[in-house]
Amino acid sequence: MTTATLKRAPRPPAVMTGMALVGLGGFSVILLLLFLRAMPAAIHLAQAGEEKQRLLPCESLHPASASAKLGRFPIKAPAISALDYQGKPVSLESLRGNVVLVNLWATWCPPCVTEMPSLEKLTVALRGKPVRLLAVSVDEDWPTVRQFFAKGTPLEVLLDTERKVAEAFGTSKFPETFIVDKEGMLRYAVISDRDWSTPQVAECIQRLADE
Repeated sequence: MTTATLKRAPRPPAVMTGMALVGLGGFSVILLLLFLRAMPAAIHLAQAGEEKQRLLPCESLHPASASAKLGRFPIKAPAISALDYQGKPVSLESLRGNVVLVNLWATWCPPCVTEMPSLEKLTVALRGKPVRLLAVSVDEDWPTVRQFFAKGTPLEVLLDTERKVAEAFGTSKFPETFIVDKEGMLRYAVISDRDWSTPQVAECIQRLADE
């Protein structure tokens, strides 16, 4: 037998093509697995981007992103309750299905007094929408609150003389406003006074109401 006859014969073209296809198929499977693995993260990033863009008007409030007591938002809102002027309790749980703004204030608090007219304008602007604005006073009695609103108010005013609502939200300074969505999740906390009568704020609340 000659040296020439010992040389390996070349593979037929069909065999080489089959091996190449197998190799390409394996590579395609790997790419598909990598794509499927990365897809949830990509979807999450896209959704997060859409959510941020959709709620961009809320940034006009310069809200806090977390609470020292409750943690990072969104988080389940605390179960709170305060009394209306008739002495009836109004609870956050009973308002599920509405966007609820819980504004903690007092008649003796200058920033509270400053923002109160804009809160009244926001209440009027969103009338008929699934939105409730609870102006929870930490004053000592109803006569003081009634005197403050001598000309009346469109606000839903509650009284919390023991400051249990403020304690539940982890604050002792006023004003502070907590925005709770229709599912009872605390979405934003706004520290100190704001102008609540701007179109951006109304759009922010409206978009939460449309969710």
